[in-house]
Amino acid sequence: MIQFPIQSYKDNVIYTHEMEAWSYYRLHENTVGVNDQEAENNLANSLQRLAWQLAAFEEIDYKIVPIPVDIDKRMDSLQGQYEGKYAETGTYYAERAKEILREEAKNIVEYKFFVGVKLKRREFDENILHTFSSSFKSMNRYLQNLAGFGGQSIDELTVRLFEESEGDAYTSLNNYLGAYRVKEKELRYLIRHQFVRGQIQPDGEGSIYHLTEGILDPGKAGYVHIKQLEEESWCAFLPVSELPIDLSYKEWAYFFQSYHFPVEVNMRTIYKNKKDDENYTNTIKKRFRDQDAQLIEANEDDDSLINTGRELLHDLENQIKNQGKPLLRTHINFVVYGPTQEEVRKRARRLKIDFKDQQIELVQPLADQLLLFHQSLPAAKIVADDWEQILTPESFGESLFSLTRKIGNTVGFYLGKNISHAGESVESSQSLVFYHPFLAHLGLKGSKYSSPHVTISGPTGMGKSYLLKDILLNGVFFGAKVLMTDPKNEVEKKFKQALTPEMERTAPFFRDLIEDFNYITLSSEKKDAGKLDPLTFLEGEEAQDAAVGVLEYLSELQSNERNVKTAIYKGVRHVLQQEKKPGLLKVVRYLQEFDDQDVRNVGDLLYEIGTNGVAKLMFSDGNVEGISLHEQVNILQIQNLNLPDEGEKASTRDEHIAVALMQPLAKFATLFARDDSVVKMTIFEEAWMLMNTGAGDRLINELLRTGRSLRSAVYIITQSTYEYNKPQIKENIGTKFAFKAKTTEEAANIIEFLGMEDNKANRDMLKNLTEGQCIVEDMYGRTAKIQTDVLFDEWISAFNTKENDRGRAETEEAFI
Repeated sequence: MIQFPIQSYKDNVIYTHEMEAWSYYRLHENTVGVNDQEAENNLANSLQRLAWQLAAFEEIDYKIVPIPVDIDKRMDSLQGQYEGKYAETGTYYAERAKEILREEAKNIVEYKFFVGVKLKRREFDENILHTFSSSFKSMNRYLQNLAGFGGQSIDELTVRLFEESEGDAYTSLNNYLGAYRVKEKELRYLIRHQFVRGQIQPDGEGSIYHLTEGILDPGKAGYVHIKQLEEESWCAFLPVSELPIDLSYKEWAYFFQSYHFPVEVNMRTIYKNKKDDENYTNTIKKRFRDQDAQLIEANEDDDSLINTGRELLHDLENQIKNQGKPLLRTHINFVVYGPTQEEVRKRARRLKIDFKDQQIELVQPLADQLLLFHQSLPAAKIVADDWEQILTPESFGESLFSLTRKIGNTVGFYLGKNISHAGESVESSQSLVFYHPFLAHLGLKGSKYSSPHVTISGPTGMGKSYLLKDILLNGVFFGAKVLMTDPKNEVEKKFKQALTPEMERTAPFFRDLIEDFNYITLSSEKKDAGKLDPLTFLEGEEAQDAAVGVLEYLSELQSNERNVKTAIYKGVRHVLQQEKKPGLLKVVRYLQEFDDQDVRNVGDLLYEIGTNGVAKLMFSDGNVEGISLHEQVNILQIQNLNLPDEGEKASTRDEHIAVALMQPLAKFATLFARDDSVVKMTIFEEAWMLMNTGAGDRLINELLRTGRSLRSAVYIITQSTYEYNKPQIKENIGTKFAFKAKTTEEAANIIEFLGMEDNKANRDMLKNLTEGQCIVEDMYGRTAKIQTDVLFDEWISAFNTKENDRGRAETEEAFI
């Protein structure tokens, strides 16, 4: 009869009935960018070096454990952060998100990586004996434990016996991959998980007896049936029975993470001494000699596979003798589980087929399932030794153990799904992406960026505005104050178009939310004249610089027109110093009365511009009622603004005025962002126009530098990342979303901006992104291809920026 191996545990160490000790650690989850072969190679190299280092220990227990994503727990945690007037609305939508994701993501898991190390026992010496000689009780307990009569408590002497070895194990793991010592609660979870696979997950509480409760029935060949009081599940253990000679790029501990069902991995590695490893290679050499003799006797040609194996064996033999390379005697088994035997059968079949494609053979033993179950327990001995595989450190590194698909935040609102693997879609992917707009600036452990700022880039129609509005609505639930510039004048229109009678009945919270926003529409009408005059809402040098920038830009001055530039400076300074209510129209009049004819001509031009059309917004005589931003959400939109084509310089007078208007608009937003009394979101739609002007470029840089200290997150929505692809700018951006690239050159720029590996695969991927797909670099520096996904019909309707096509699309698609 097999005995349960664990006698007791303390902190991160398990003690067995044979008084052996195993220490357990959770590894940092490693990520690599999309198609980033260099990063994969670096991880493989780290694993290879770790495998050498751990040869100092006798046995290693590697575990990949799929931890179910607790949607309710995450959403409850998120709701706890909601505040302000829209907190109730946020709670309503969080509850709806729970309901939807419970159904759509019921098998969603996150993979966690654990390593157990069998510790070396420190020999007794006189110092240790002297230290404990006064504690007969402690020594007595130790002797009882050796005899197998101990309880579950561990005395200090026993702990001290393995303390030094535990420290060495932790140092090795932490140096090469990064590791945490598991807490006792995590140890209990690992133990209990074995007995409830496919059922309600454990909470990490309870005694050894409680943790091991359950009826295990191996009566059905090839399966273990697990029965609890109110639940039952099935599982199948699939050991690796054959590996190819070359394991390069197999990623056998990673590629299955895109499956729609969980897969568990248990890998035990045994190290022996150098002499044993040399004996192993000698045994294989003898087999090769026997095979050669058989080929000669049969008068057959050499087998190419045998020749390759002979060469590899020769290299391995030299490395063992000359470098001390260790061999890893490894037992690998994969575990699939589910609510029914049929479901587990299908999952096991899928796993076996996909591994077969990798030239890796998995088997489903009929009679050894219970042995494999026991062998998967923490600190258990190898009891099913039929499937031992010999690995080198290099082949172990190719597993990519500890590689995960994680992207985004652990707690946040649902943003979409990771679709980085080939062929994945929002329907098939099981990798959820969550995003929190107010975490990056906290400087969390492991984060690469400590900035709350965000860029969303890409051409029109690919999903920039859709993503932005999703973030906007979720952001207001945190109590954030928002100012959004809307040069296209479309946000209010699209939001309110979604408020159909049916929608108002089914989604009253949405109606109240949308109608409560403060939509500030600025037009060319006289009532709005001067509302964006920088001299009316700015002061001092800032007012002067902004005013000069607008006037020079509108005048389209050449470099040799210094006299006009000087006059503009003088005019602005004069009005600021002499007038109680300064305004740009007063500066224009100053220029019109100047002695120099060239200056007067410019003054006349500016007067015509500033008293006609939408440019009136920038020109006032000082008697202007300011724009109120007292509401939590303020959307500043301008009517009849003729924007330049995406990424192009302004070529007409109307386009020139539109770009000029962006400067005071940005200055106005800057004032809003400087209020550090509350968290804020400052959103610049069509921000690329700002970067076309020197003043706008300086404004963006200022906000990116100071936003963190001012508790302000700046969102830059732009056609291209080109202007932001500079070290001093992009290092101040915490999260980057990049939609489709139209050209190879643009793809190369995005790749550099996101810190991705520049290769053909990534350039082609960026050029082939479809609507709603984008590449994201999160606050931890991780990149992935994601598909944005909004859960609520009313939001989807409100975010749609496409005009009603009157059935044209449906008609076209009907004949495809």
